[in-house]
Amino acid sequence: MKRVFIGVGHGGKDPGAVANGLREADVNLVMGLAIAEVLKNHGVEVRLSRTGDENDPTSQEVAECNAFAPDLAVECHNNAGGGKGFEVFRQTNGYCVQSEKLAKAIEARVKAIGQNSRGVKTNVKNGVDYFGWCRQVKCPAVLCEGAFLDNGQDFQMIATEAKQKVFGAAYAKGVLDYLGIAWR
Repeated sequence: MKRVFIGVGHGGKDPGAVANGLREADVNLVMGLAIAEVLKNHGVEVRLSRTGDENDPTSQEVAECNAFAPDLAVECHNNAGGGKGFEVFRQTNGYCVQSEKLAKAIEARVKAIGQNSRGVKTNVKNGVDYFGWCRQVKCPAVLCEGAFLDNGQDFQMIATEAKQKVFGAAYAKGVLDYLGIAWR
C-alpha cells in the first residue's frame, strides 16, 4: 500500500494569508482533507499534519512526515501579495527528479480545472532549498500554492469550500498519476 503525507500549512495562531474573507489556514485544511479523502478512496494510506485548526509549525510537520515514512508528501498552501495562479515548489536535493515529476503531475491536474500556472519552481538560498519542507522531508515532496486569495479571479476559483475541494481533488489526481494508480 502506498503512503502519502499531507502537510496542511498554517493554523492556530498563524492564519497565513488573509484576504476577501478567507484565511489561508482554513482553505489549506479544506484542500488537505479533500486530498486525503480521494487518496483513501483509492487505497492509499494517508496521514495529515493537522485535521483541525491547531498550531502546526513546519518543524512539527516535517518530523511527523518523516516518522510516517511516506512514499511522497504534499504541502498545501495558498498565496497573497498581488500575483495570480497556482505554483508548485519542488525539491533540489536527492529527491529532485521524483519531486519534479510529482510537481508536474499535480500542475497538469490543476491546469485541467481551469487554474493558470505560474510553473514548477525551486526556491534556493545559499545553495539549499529555502522552504524547510522541501529541504528536510525525507521523500519526494512538493509545496503547492493553489491560488492568490487577494486576486479577484483566483478568489472566484477558491471562494467556497466546494471550490477548495475541487483543488484538493486535483492535487490528489496528480498524486495518483505519479503513483500509477488509475482514477476511478
